Amino acid sequence: MKVYCSPYTLTPRKRANRLSSLDKKHGVLIKGVLGDKVTYADYFPHLPLGDRSCDQFLDEFKFQNVEYDKKVFDLLLRDAGFQNLKPKKFMNHQLWTGTEPLEAGVIKYKMLHAQDTSYHIPLEKGLRLRLDGNALFTRKDYEAFIKEVPEKYLKQFDYIEDPLSEKDWSNLKVPSAMDFIDGSPFDYYIYKPNCEFKPETDAKIIFSAYLGHSFGNWHTYCEMVNSADLSLTHGIIGLGFYEEERPIFTGSYKTGFNPDQAVIRKLYQDMSHLSWKSLCSI
Repeated sequence: MKVYCSPYTLTPRKRANRLSSLDKKHGVLIKGVLGDKVTYADYFPHLPLGDRSCDQFLDEFKFQNVEYDKKVFDLLLRDAGFQNLKPKKFMNHQLWTGTEPLEAGVIKYKMLHAQDTSYHIPLEKGLRLRLDGNALFTRKDYEAFIKEVPEKYLKQFDYIEDPLSEKDWSNLKVPSAMDFIDGSPFDYYIYKPNCEFKPETDAKIIFSAYLGHSFGNWHTYCEMVNSADLSLTHGIIGLGFYEEERPIFTGSYKTGFNPDQAVIRKLYQDMSHLSWKSLCSI
């Protein structure tokens, strides 16, 4: 397969998490050509979370030594099938930053600091909450935080994601979800199809967007409908984060979402017209 690359830039409207900034973000689209088949994939790094820069990714992609690189190549190979995917409806939580109207029954909120109490708002409205701690707490801090949550609201938590910065998550009062911190035990696994392979786990797997290019979001959906438990509410939609964002789903938080096939076709058409630079052969 001959592999080509085309860089892109995204302009943030708001921070993706407490570790991110409003600086422009850079990613790179990948094109594979094998015979008469042309396929695409996306690499979008979150540098504060340990991803490599686009330049380093491009230098090392041909070696296929890093899981993210292997997954990009895997998606590149599978994209031919994704282009003819039969759509399925799915339920999604609302990724809420504290300013938008609350529209969903399940809300995800990323804490900005240890004293952040914005998450009280969905709880007070009787909504289910998925709180992302992003390893903000030590065990002592976590226990102090939980004591400040009225007991009646604890049953509304689906989970707290990366609840502790340390790896021992035993005996926590609210279910835990593992994302970037390799802690255990956990009840949920936050799975990011853009950058990793699906793990073997007994935990419930929640599919999650990587908040990059709309095409990467499409691939997240493709893998989700092929292998996810669609009775669960997933997290592959994040709206309002970039100027260049192209919403690829239609529907609502209450009735469910489907891909907008016209927008998906336009995504592929637009990529076919990009300027591509030869990268390597694999």
